[in-house]
Formats: sequence, structure tokens, C-alpha cells
Amino acid sequence: MSKIIYISDKRTNEHASPFPKPNLESFDRPIRTEMIERYLEERGVFKRVPRITPRKASKEDVLVVHTPYVYDSVRLMSELGSGQLGEAAYASPTLLRDALSAVGGAITGIEKVTKGDAKYALSIMRPPGHHASTSTPSGLCYFNNAAIAVKYAVNNLGVRRVSIIDIDDHFGNGTSEIFYADPDVQFISIHEYDYVNFGTGHFEEMGYGNAIGTNINVPLIETASNKTYGEVMKKIITPAVSRFRPEIIVISAGYDTHYSDPVGNMGVDSRTYWAFGRLVDGLVSKYNMKGSLWVLEGGYNPFALGPSIEATIIGLENGEQPRLQDQADLSIDRNVYEMNHEVIEKVYETISPYW
Repeated sequence: MSKIIYISDKRTNEHASPFPKPNLESFDRPIRTEMIERYLEERGVFKRVPRITPRKASKEDVLVVHTPYVYDSVRLMSELGSGQLGEAAYASPTLLRDALSAVGGAITGIEKVTKGDAKYALSIMRPPGHHASTSTPSGLCYFNNAAIAVKYAVNNLGVRRVSIIDIDDHFGNGTSEIFYADPDVQFISIHEYDYVNFGTGHFEEMGYGNAIGTNINVPLIETASNKTYGEVMKKIITPAVSRFRPEIIVISAGYDTHYSDPVGNMGVDSRTYWAFGRLVDGLVSKYNMKGSLWVLEGGYNPFALGPSIEATIIGLENGEQPRLQDQADLSIDRNVYEMNHEVIEKVYETISPYW
């Protein structure tokens, strides 16, 4: 058994908005995954982490989460070669093919982990998925890769309880909506939040019915540092997952919290991604879980993605914290740190009674 496998497919990495836009839509382009693979190849990571080509997902796989309208609209707009499917969600001629391949990557990964072929699987494919709800593509996302993989594992592989941890800069609203009333799927989202113009992703969104307490939002103030994310891991993630006792942890792996990202506004570097890898490895080992699936979400600085994912892999290998080229000792705004500390305390105070 390989401890870690890396899932990708260069043949299905062509989707891009058919016209460049000077805002969010222009950032999810093939160079993201191309630069990741080039970096990891040069660093020798693939000498110890085998690459796997995934199967393509089917329409039926998609329909366990999404409405037929979503699938058909993606298919139609792909045939037309362009068009807008939702806010910041544009079609291209290869969208349907590439989106089904990204879903297939997530399904392949969770299948390998569940069957014991690997302890950890990284599906590094695009387009991302965590903003896609049951009925609406948005935010560069069309099909919710992580959610479909979880549903596949529950429906076909005998998995009963799953924790999803979304570390993207942006709230994983689609995944939250999909599992909001499901008591067997825990969803934890750590994200940037605007406390002036309130939006979804607030810490009082905790789930519905029997699932109250399984939806956990940690809405941080922008420029949150490595130190703040470390506090979230210790104060919120570790006790929440420890009490929920999932069989598998799924990570919606957004790397746009990196300080150099053109979309996110957080202040972390690859040390935080190493810490997340180390945390997951520790939880999986301590509670004898089957393993963990990591699904690529955001992360739009191609030069930061490689070190960030290398750090993740080293963390999952239980290796020592690496010194990588992206790391910088940024100054920490004391006021922001204290405010985020208060947010974390408030999240704990609100959600912990349901543990």
C-alpha cells in the first residue's frame, strides 16, 4: 500500500474562461496544475508519491448531489463553447469533460483510501467544486467534487461517517448546503469573513434537525496568520473531529489563504499547510481511520501552489516542518490576532455544547 497517491490527468486540464477578465474568473487556468506538477517533479516528490490517472465520472455520479438541470446546463454550455452558468462560473468547450474528470479524481481518491490501497489521496484536478450547490454552479465551481466523493463512499463503499474540513480562503457554501441536515457528515469551514457586510458562513450556522452541531464555521478576519490557523486546529478542529469520530477525513484543499494569493487576503504560508497535513495524519492514526482524501479547491498563485502542496505531503508523511522558498516571517497585526482569537473563542463557545 502506498501511504500517499497523487491523482491527476494532463489530458483533462484545458478548461478556462473563454475570455480573460480582470477579476476572479481569470485565475482558474491550466497553469495552476501544470506548475504544481513541474515543481513536484523538480523536487523529486514523485519518486516517492505515485501518480494515478482517475476514471471519468458519469452523469449518474453527478446526480447523487446535483439536480439534472445543473448537469444539463453544464453539458449545453460546453457544447456551445461559452456562456455563464452562475456568478463567476463560465463555460468553455472542454468544461463538461474536465468537470467530470475532476469529479472522477475525487471518487478515485476516496475509493483508493476506503479499499486500503492508500492512506492519503490528493486529487489535484480542476475545476474546483466547493461553491457548487445542489442546484447552482458559482465561484469557478460546477460540480461539487468533494461532496460527490463523500456521497459515493456512503452509497457504494459502506462508509458511514465523514468529516469534511474546508481550508479554502472562501466559505464552502455549496458543501455546507449539501450536508446541512446530514448528521453523518461533519463540515468544518475555516474562511475569511467580512464582518462589515455580513454573508453566509457565520458561526451560528450549525446544521439543521438531527445535524445541529455538525456544521462548524470559523469565520476569520482577513490577514489571519500561521499562528491563528494553528489556534483553530488546536481549539476547534482537533476536539470537533475527535468527538465526531469519522471513518474518513476529506479536505477541501484551498491554497488561496497563502499570503501571496491574488484572490485571498489571508497571511499564511506553506508552514500552515504542513501543519494541516501533520494534524490529519495524527488524527487518522490516533483514531484508526481509513485515511483522508484531499481535493484541490482554490489557490491562484502558480508559484506558491507547489511549495504549499509539497508541505502538505511532508505533513501527511509525518515529516519535520520543511523550510521552503515561499516562507516569510511576516509581521503579525496584534489587533487582528486578538480579534481572531475572540472569534475562535466565540465559535468554541457556540458549537462545543453540541459535541
